[in-house]
Amino acid sequence: MFSHTTHKQLSQLFILLTIVLQATASAERNCAFSSEITVHVVSNLPQNTPQLFLRCQSHDDDLGNHTLAPNQDFHWHFCTSFNTLFFCHLVWNGKSASFDVFNYDWPDSRCPYGTCYWAALPDGIYQGFQYPPTPSTLIKQYSW
Repeated sequence: MFSHTTHKQLSQLFILLTIVLQATASAERNCAFSSEITVHVVSNLPQNTPQLFLRCQSHDDDLGNHTLAPNQDFHWHFCTSFNTLFFCHLVWNGKSASFDVFNYDWPDSRCPYGTCYWAALPDGIYQGFQYPPTPSTLIKQYSW
């Protein structure tokens, strides 16, 4: 069927392709069979007030505790699966809120172009439906 030389060349080509694919996958996120999502949680709280404390997680990934100064952004990327759900707990100035920041079952309009944007303001939690959002495009979703 194949000569010894042809078989050896095919084996070498297969090994080379495997190495290239592994290098490419490790260099950047590979969401070949799903969507890549970026979630931003931003402190739009006033200067000279307490910092925003937050903890975000999914069933599989705990992103840890974070402290944000005013206008600071915490963000992360992930590939979706049919049951992906991320939620956050925010604490500021004696108030707190817990809410979903990404749910696979949401319509695409909740995170347009793969970007979910959430902003903490003094009166509650707002979502931006475009990125980057402008103050007029932020819509209040939750009260503290």
